[in-house]
Amino acid sequence: MHAEWAMMRLVEKMPKDAILVEEGLTSTTTLFNYFAFRDRNSFFGNVSGGIGWGIAAAVGVQIAEPGRRVFAVIGDGSAMYSITALWSAANQKLPVIFLIMNNEGYQILKNRLKLFHGNDQPIGMDFEDPPMNVTKIAEGFGVAAERVDSAESFDAAMKRALARTDGPSLLEVMVKKV
Repeated sequence: MHAEWAMMRLVEKMPKDAILVEEGLTSTTTLFNYFAFRDRNSFFGNVSGGIGWGIAAAVGVQIAEPGRRVFAVIGDGSAMYSITALWSAANQKLPVIFLIMNNEGYQILKNRLKLFHGNDQPIGMDFEDPPMNVTKIAEGFGVAAERVDSAESFDAAMKRALARTDGPSLLEVMVKKV
């Protein structure tokens, strides 16, 4: 599915008082065409180049704001830096909804390598052999998880995630490579 469609649909489904943690990098370039900044705590993002903080940050934000629903949009490569924080979300029964945008690689690093060094033959930056299955990883940490790759499956999975309030949910959103 196209990442922009997923961003538009996510924002449509989010409650008005939701909080968004964003570390989607290449998948979230159009997110702000749809997301309304409603108050000073409605959005948490990074202004620098570090990756890997998003899952743990979403856990912390949900603990700090228990009365609001937290949504975390995170790239598959970024997620791998701190994937174990999913266990903390499950352990604490936090109702965070994680969307892992899976384009099967470290797209931001590949983009930078090409931009800064003219190298379009990166090594070890694709998650195809073997393919990474974030859904199974999340389930291993006790998180309800689903892989989605169509509009219908996205909407259905989001409905189930929104209904779940006794712990975290994860949607592994299969998006087109950029």
